[in-house]
Amino acid sequence: MSKVEKLFKEKTKELTFIELKKNTELKINGYTLKGGIPLPVITDSLMQELEYGDLSEEISLENVIEGMFFLFGTDPNFPHMDLYREILYAYDKDVLKLSFYKGIKALESADLELAGVFFRACFYLDEMNLDARLNYSLVLESMGKTKLEDGKIEEGQDLIHRATNELETIVNMDDSYSLAYYKLGYHYLYLGQYLKAQITWNKFLTLDKDEDRLQEIREQIDIINDDVKMEIGLSYYSYNDFGKALDSFLKLMPKHADNWNINYLIGLSYKGLEDYNSSEEYLIKAIKLNKDESDLYNDLGIIYFIQGMILEAIKTFTDGIEETEADFKIYFNRGLGYVQLGEYNLALRDINIAYELNPYDENVEIQKRELENYLETL
Repeated sequence: MSKVEKLFKEKTKELTFIELKKNTELKINGYTLKGGIPLPVITDSLMQELEYGDLSEEISLENVIEGMFFLFGTDPNFPHMDLYREILYAYDKDVLKLSFYKGIKALESADLELAGVFFRACFYLDEMNLDARLNYSLVLESMGKTKLEDGKIEEGQDLIHRATNELETIVNMDDSYSLAYYKLGYHYLYLGQYLKAQITWNKFLTLDKDEDRLQEIREQIDIINDDVKMEIGLSYYSYNDFGKALDSFLKLMPKHADNWNINYLIGLSYKGLEDYNSSEEYLIKAIKLNKDESDLYNDLGIIYFIQGMILEAIKTFTDGIEETEADFKIYFNRGLGYVQLGEYNLALRDINIAYELNPYDENVEIQKRELENYLETL
């Protein structure tokens, strides 16, 4: 059971169950309810009934109906649910409108959990009640934002994740439900999934008729356009498709010519394509824009190393060590450079530092052991 399901199931504590006497019958629009069946009533409503009414003479049917909604919204697997479903539809064939209305009224009173209960009841009684599911997702989103504002990060993210799932369920059930695409795009944006947001909003633009919403989403698509290109590029790069990655990153130029990270990614893509001159050009520019990132020096040094430019590689690694925080990779690679020059004591010094910084790296441990063994033979 998910955390969200547990949250709503805990609200069953707010119910009280009453029973008709065994020889008693309750007529509901031609439906006969016999005694001996537990009937749910929200405890607060029952207390008000006790204060202002006389339960010894008559059960308030409206309170029982409300209690059944509440039970469907909190624990839809409770016993007798098939019977309760029959009672609800006997009461009114359009009874779900009443539950939806109660959800809206709870929203107006800022009682998010209660609103969620009544909206849940709607789509547990009729899974195609997408309006209720949409409103339920909005309730979860609002509850999640409140948790995040209160510093309850895990709870907040869990609620927002569930809200996203509900929106995805809606568009899977009805691919023409425009408002679900509208909200879902913002959820993907929040999650940093820019390409999915763009695709979702492009679908929304083909469905909705409200010009204000359409213009809002057109502007949002323009805003995230560069983020989409970056995400596409990173996706191609992760699959070693360096050519397509490079195409995506270059589209961010010249608008982001002074962004060190984009220059770095272009440099890495050229490296993957074995165009080392171009890679060197962009990595050098990235370093000029950000002298504090050790990976920039490390990758530039490797470019020199690959081309047999060992002295240039060692100088680049040294610059990185002087300019950035200690990183085992850069010490390790400088050590390998010293090995190429036959400077084994300097190499072991760097390898030892790399080992101190990261004793769990297998390559560092192997190189350290081999150097120590070699120096012992001299």
